[in-house]
Amino acid sequence: MNRTIVKAITKKDIKDIFRSRTLLLTLILIPVIFCLIVPTGAISSILYFNFDLDADTQKMLDKFLSKVGNEEILAFSLQEQLVYLFVNYIMASLFLLVPVITASTIAANSFVGEKERKTLESLLFAPITAKELFVSKVLSSFIPAFSISLISFLLSGVIINVLSYPTFMELIFPSLNWIVLITLLLPMVLILTILLNVLISSRVKTYQEATNLGGVIVLPIIAILIGQVSGLFFLELSLLIILSVAIFAINLVLLKQIAKYNDRHLLFEKQI
Repeated sequence: MNRTIVKAITKKDIKDIFRSRTLLLTLILIPVIFCLIVPTGAISSILYFNFDLDADTQKMLDKFLSKVGNEEILAFSLQEQLVYLFVNYIMASLFLLVPVITASTIAANSFVGEKERKTLESLLFAPITAKELFVSKVLSSFIPAFSISLISFLLSGVIINVLSYPTFMELIFPSLNWIVLITLLLPMVLILTILLNVLISSRVKTYQEATNLGGVIVLPIIAILIGQVSGLFFLELSLLIILSVAIFAINLVLLKQIAKYNDRHLLFEKQI
């Protein structure tokens, strides 16, 4: 595999992202909403406004406390327990929407975007292999999506610690759960999202069709969020590791599937 060619195509694709107002707007708005506005509003509301818990929230809190069983957390005030629950569990689910949505938006544009810009024919007839083309598309989606996720993680940490420090008198972010999420689960989720969307983008003929099909991957994240809000389960350390391993296995299957399309003639038939 020619690394120079891969690097050149990856660099070109990343530049194209910043030339597209639609893509750029999505990459900015999603982190701002889920990593700045949501945590600011939620933590501020919990800490600085008096309110009574409804039955569902109390049920979720009771299940959380029974699962955690940590004396330090049990000694927290009601507001502190709610903040800790939101930051380390609910917020984690919301955060996963950032890499999934950003990666889907970029990767869905990988092949059909070339077609709509009328540059796909040039790539298909260029002296490069289909494997080099697929690797370039995956990298050009992974690099910006992973960078945005890390920046969002840092910004979330600043917001969370600034708002919660006067109450807790210590930094509560990041916890061990967050470290495992960032180092293990995040890369696996990103790769899964990108592989799925690149595969879809190589088979369909319009960007709208690619985004509609690729958007299905958001559903499991929403299911995790609903499961936690309902108190059915929590993203504990063991569950994070299990999910990472399971998604790693799925990624291997997708890689084998993509390998079947390392044929420029087949790719040409699907796109033109």
